[in-house]
Amino acid sequence: MSYKTLENLRVLIVDDQRPFQLLLKGILYSMGATNIAFVMTGEQALWKCMHGSYDVLFVDYNLGSGKNGRQLLEDLREKKLLHPSSVYMIVTGENQLPMVVGAVEAEPDDYIIKPFSQSVLRTRLVKIQNKKKQLAPIYKALFDEQPELVIEACKQERERASRYHSLCGRIQAETHLKLKQFQQAEALLSETLSFSRTNWALLLQARLCYEQERLEESLELCNEAIDTNRYFAEAYDQKARTLVAQGLMEEAMEVVTQAIVISPFSVSRQNLLMDIARAMDDLASLVQASKQIYEITRRSARQEVVHLLNYIRTVIDAASRSEELNQRNKYQQEALMAIHRAKREDTVIRDFDFDLFETLCQARLESLSGQQYLAKKTFATVSSRIDAQLETEIDPDNPDEIPALPHCAADAVLLLNQIGEFEQASSLTQKLQSLTGAIDPILEKLFSEQQSRSLSRQASFNELNKQGIQFYKESNYEQALIRFEQALEVAPMNTGSALNYIQTAIQMMAEPKRKKPLELAEKCRKTFRIVDNMPLPEHHRIRHQELLQQFNKLREEKRYSR
Repeated sequence: MSYKTLENLRVLIVDDQRPFQLLLKGILYSMGATNIAFVMTGEQALWKCMHGSYDVLFVDYNLGSGKNGRQLLEDLREKKLLHPSSVYMIVTGENQLPMVVGAVEAEPDDYIIKPFSQSVLRTRLVKIQNKKKQLAPIYKALFDEQPELVIEACKQERERASRYHSLCGRIQAETHLKLKQFQQAEALLSETLSFSRTNWALLLQARLCYEQERLEESLELCNEAIDTNRYFAEAYDQKARTLVAQGLMEEAMEVVTQAIVISPFSVSRQNLLMDIARAMDDLASLVQASKQIYEITRRSARQEVVHLLNYIRTVIDAASRSEELNQRNKYQQEALMAIHRAKREDTVIRDFDFDLFETLCQARLESLSGQQYLAKKTFATVSSRIDAQLETEIDPDNPDEIPALPHCAADAVLLLNQIGEFEQASSLTQKLQSLTGAIDPILEKLFSEQQSRSLSRQASFNELNKQGIQFYKESNYEQALIRFEQALEVAPMNTGSALNYIQTAIQMMAEPKRKKPLELAEKCRKTFRIVDNMPLPEHHRIRHQELLQQFNKLREEKRYSR
């Protein structure tokens, strides 16, 4: 074995403990390394890699409050900053199960726990370097995202009967599955399993059976993999998905919970928990999973404002669905704290109109507290900004610059449905659905759930409003007024119904022998508050002005106060 393992190679050490940096530097010098760089944080490491390439990276898992070693690896891969021949080794003192499994799931080239000897490190490095060299065509094809070349390179390596035969089989089978080449994947996996019941082959065969709706087979394979390795979190994931497909939600929840105990730092696993919790109406698990996704992604390349928004939306949605007052108040406080925290410390909102989002959330919380008029009034202060988001067009001078997605328009829809402005909500939804990417999967589920929950409410409102219009046409104003009043009880801030009520009340007030005209005038005056100084569609705006003129004229003639 050569003692110059790292000669002429560029090495980067990422560790926040200076003593360990110096210790590792001494070990690496003895292995031939002379070009060694040091950084203390994941953010500094990312900057270094953006301005230069490294052949070997030694990265501590826990790097303080910033990116950890797993997140840095994901970032480097996402940004194509980790060359196929580079070695990425996580070096850490962490030995807790979630940390270890989470790091291994990210598939670094190796994971070594402190303390370790020079000989152990050298042996591990040499093995990785040999593997990288022999499988260079495969790693390059993976890096270049050329699946057909990956398959061909794996076939060639397997034909040589090399020591990496099993690894190449796994990569080839995974690639077949990604390409939906189920027949080729099954042939390869069946051959592998006939010789050895390896865990990776059991899992991939379980996924294949799941894709082909052979659910019982998939379940059996998952159980076999778990029996072999009770810490195989991905097998628990697949088992949970299979149970969901069978409609066994409680069993699926139990299984995915086990997976999260083993390894909680997976976005796909937390998304799976959200789906199951949503199906079971388990609000606590739904909120916790959404929060975890935000925490996982806020320091990684997958950091997007949508994860923060969806966490806050999920909490507000949970508050709206909570029957117990204490629980509802708890969720409302959690939403407010999350908003406050994001404004204080989160860099993800720098290029986002978070003030607009906060205002809409505040209005939703006001509505949940029974302050419907205040919620609508709050919305009125920002409605023009929502319209401006939706009207953004491609700049002819910069045709390649994609306009920002109108994320906050979605929250306006949720608010408008909440306060009963169904027509305006529907109009906004149609505009949003015409914009690709404006509604992400989690938001789509929040939309559909809100719509489903409010179907009976909307149906009741529509029927009452329809009856009121019919009575009005028949000049039965008293019955019409009752129906419009009932409609407003269902949807307190609905503009159309409020204008219908006002129009009917004015007709009744104009009658010469009307009893209790002052009482009716007062009700009419209060109903005007629903639409006064509010942003209205053109047809409602014109109608409001006409009714206001009629009411003022009637007030002057009969000396009503407004």
